[in-house]
Amino acid sequence: MAEWTVVRCSGGAFYETKWVPLASFKAIRLGAKRFQRCPVHHKWEMASQVPEEMQTPEVREQAAQHRDSGVI
Repeated sequence: MAEWTVVRCSGGAFYETKWVPLASFKAIRLGAKRFQRCPVHHKWEMASQVPEEMQTPEVREQAAQHRDSGVI
């Protein structure tokens, strides 16, 4: 089952999304990145996972405030 993952869009915002390797119905996969709608900027942007070691409490807090639709 997919878990919520912290990602960063190309505009610099952090948010949570469901991220399953090799599967997505809401995004266009481009290697390790995805082109999907950012719930912060409300537009389509590139998004990539934020490595665990870079997830500070502030980053996690910001991401938790902005979740996408939850569709994989």
